[in-house]
Amino acid sequence: MTAAAPPFGLVLAPHAAARLGRAALESQRLATGFVLPALSVPIALLLGALLVPEGALVAAVLAITLVALPAVALFAAARDGRRRDDVLLVVFALTGIGGLAALLGVSVATGRDPGFLLASRWAALVPEMLANYRTSGWSESSLATVARLFEFGRVLVEEQLAGLVLAAAVLHAALVVYGFARGAGLAEADWSEASFSRFRTPLAAAAAFVPAGLLAGVGGAELRRPAVDLLLPLGVLFFLRGLAIIRALLDRGRAGLVGRALVYVLVFQMPFPLLLALSGLFDEFVDVRTRLEKRGPGGESAGPPGPDGF
Repeated sequence: MTAAAPPFGLVLAPHAAARLGRAALESQRLATGFVLPALSVPIALLLGALLVPEGALVAAVLAITLVALPAVALFAAARDGRRRDDVLLVVFALTGIGGLAALLGVSVATGRDPGFLLASRWAALVPEMLANYRTSGWSESSLATVARLFEFGRVLVEEQLAGLVLAAAVLHAALVVYGFARGAGLAEADWSEASFSRFRTPLAAAAAFVPAGLLAGVGGAELRRPAVDLLLPLGVLFFLRGLAIIRALLDRGRAGLVGRALVYVLVFQMPFPLLLALSGLFDEFVDVRTRLEKRGPGGESAGPPGPDGF
């Protein structure tokens, strides 16, 4: 479904991973915890063959990466009172391993860099898209801006595909653990700090971010590429931490559904994601949410519990 209809598949994949993880946890059997996610792979092979021409292999790879491995991670980590953000890191790790393994498989099978292959396909589509925009009445200045954005995206995919895959793995893990856990029946899982407003990043992430940033800024070409690959998933982690601060402030102010929706729409507009990532990094040192709680009632702990998830 992810290959045939991406908007639906990208929603169904984290939901399926959360449900399979819940079923594995409820079974309390080691074998079942691995068998249930593994069954998603032959099902994906069949659906891929039926829905997308020659798509069985792609469907199986996507099922392993986006469903089976995250479900196994939930089965292994969502227990023994672990913090929920620690569970997210485990889900991210296995999802990222699956994504990087898929890139390696493409490289071995084709003998070419998968980033270069995707960038070449993207570059071939750009002239047609620009022509469509021109016939729709776009001005030449707008077309020039869009063309520069397309070129930036092409270079990013060609040179930093591994980092983009890891960054997507962080977002997918967040959707599995925070976005769809409640709907999958994982609201009462044996983990602590269930609210997204309590999300924190490990100290090692901040420790790795600073040298990676220096290498990306002043290092040579041979060091800049892996440094940026590391910065991309770390940036998403700190963006989530910044978003958790926003969530804590909304809970403290007891904002309604409409107010929350307006704020979330705003923070996802550039350049706010970059600002949120920086605020998440600085929060490692200033701990804004603890300072808010020390000011007395009115924070998250004093008000009614907010809804689980985002």
